[in-house]
Amino acid sequence: MFEKVGGQMRPVMRAVKHLIRFHQLNLQFAGLMLACLFLTCCGANGSDGLPKGALGRTEPLVNPVLLGYYESFLESQDIDTFLQNILARYNDSTLLRLLESSQVETRRASVLALGLVGGPQCNTPVAARMKDSDPVVRRFAENALWGIWFRSDSPANNEELTAVRNLLSEERFEEAMTRVNALISKAPQFAEAWNQRAILHFTRGDLQKSVDDCREVVKRNPFHFGAMSGMAQSLVKLGKPNEALDVFKAQIKIQPHNEAVQAAIESLERGRL
Repeated sequence: MFEKVGGQMRPVMRAVKHLIRFHQLNLQFAGLMLACLFLTCCGANGSDGLPKGALGRTEPLVNPVLLGYYESFLESQDIDTFLQNILARYNDSTLLRLLESSQVETRRASVLALGLVGGPQCNTPVAARMKDSDPVVRRFAENALWGIWFRSDSPANNEELTAVRNLLSEERFEEAMTRVNALISKAPQFAEAWNQRAILHFTRGDLQKSVDDCREVVKRNPFHFGAMSGMAQSLVKLGKPNEALDVFKAQIKIQPHNEAVQAAIESLERGRL
């Protein structure tokens, strides 16, 4: 298909390579979030005995206590202290309420916190913030979703998936494949397990298998921009630009400000003319 469009393949691949670099940065930030999460256990009560979320139910949407935690984090860069403050005082429901604040800084603080502690019920509202008017909120939302996706099943399965991801980063591909196959058999509803296997297939050059697994991810999690991007990249490499274009168009609906995806769409549309 690409032979017919001559030089159009080159700008498409540049856009795809930009996407790959973009998502690698997101994965690194998500890894930091996950590492911070395992620094402490999440109890039902704060250090003062108050139920988690008690403070959040009464504080205003503008200038909440959360904002003070966030501003301290920006000054100190101490993510562990920020995490401890969140665990002591907040639950998902109060953070999601603050996510609707008209105050930009409060939305930034809330989405950052949800990336560290939010459960699967936070997926849809956090994904909606990829359309936020503030670019920092949008980037925080993208990073936060990776943390949420890795915490979307039972604690044991979440831990196993983290082990798979670590094996992948260590390039221990055979062991990673064995363990992720077992995890998918055990928890077929776990979207991020399918995504990690898709990454493994992509790394090994099994592009069609990667596409197939990415489709399984999106069936379970329609906001998984990582799987959409990976699927489109594989389809381009497989010489299926029309299918790649359809995937990128689906992705731009959930990430309307993603310039790299828009550039890929424009390149593929020119190639089809």
